Amino acid sequence: MKRGFLILPLGLAVFLFLAQAAISASGPDWGRLNPAQKDAAFVGDRSVCANCHPQYVESYAETRHGKVFPHRGGNDCESCHGPAGKHVEVPSREHIFSFKDRSIRPEKKNGVCLSCHEKGIRMHWKGSSHDVANLTCNSCHYVMERRSPKNLFVNEDSKKACFQCHKERRAQLQRSSHMPLREGLMDCATCHNPHGGPGPSLLKTASVNETFYQCHAEKRGPLLWEHPPVRENCANCHDPHGSNHESLLKMRAPFLCQSCHTGAGHPSNIYDGSKIVGGAGSVDQRLLGKACFNCHTQVHGSNHPSGPRFQR
Repeated sequence: MKRGFLILPLGLAVFLFLAQAAISASGPDWGRLNPAQKDAAFVGDRSVCANCHPQYVESYAETRHGKVFPHRGGNDCESCHGPAGKHVEVPSREHIFSFKDRSIRPEKKNGVCLSCHEKGIRMHWKGSSHDVANLTCNSCHYVMERRSPKNLFVNEDSKKACFQCHKERRAQLQRSSHMPLREGLMDCATCHNPHGGPGPSLLKTASVNETFYQCHAEKRGPLLWEHPPVRENCANCHDPHGSNHESLLKMRAPFLCQSCHTGAGHPSNIYDGSKIVGGAGSVDQRLLGKACFNCHTQVHGSNHPSGPRFQR
């Protein structure tokens, strides 16, 4: 093997290592984030921090940060809290970057985390609804203790972290028809990216339908006969967070269908509450069972040449 073929990959590896070292060494601008830490020296010794904060030593050592940071040049605790030289001399919160300090703006706290975690699923964070709402990374994550199997959530799983704010979604998941979050087969992050996304409502894809198609690919089409509201938005008919009607429908048929379809051109009448069991009038058999779906079985669209009415 020629020497040149060895030198090139070796040189590239050295370059990448030095580039990463330069990024790690530069770190956040602590003087800008917390003026009280300007010109403060790095202590570089976890044991100095442990003298006053022994309650965090064992729990932090079991986290991913606690296992990795000691091998990143010795700063460890100071990787997130900044140079502790002044804080050691004068033990006050003013001389250290504290994530519990409410006087520090959220974007500064997030800036510390984003100095390492700026790529991947976090690339859409700036300008996202959570960013605009002044949430901080530690609103959902807790780095000093391993409370969840992964991702250092403040609770034992991501759902409970979301439910701290989205309590109405927790209630919807208790309905009879629901996504399998309660069963542990998926979580909020299956559809949403809490760090921001290209679509509405922090969706991971550009639209509601594209998100649904990740699981329901058979509904994507293209189809010979398209059902316009289905093609427009699956959420026109379904409530993905939970419903007391089958298949996550917002209303049961025929009332859901009559949100768009009038009785014109159809051999039946508009159905209302008087025609159901317990209503003021006599029960109409067309309201029983699956109602409109008894005949119109292919409401998501049809590829059958004789399927313009979605009956086959």
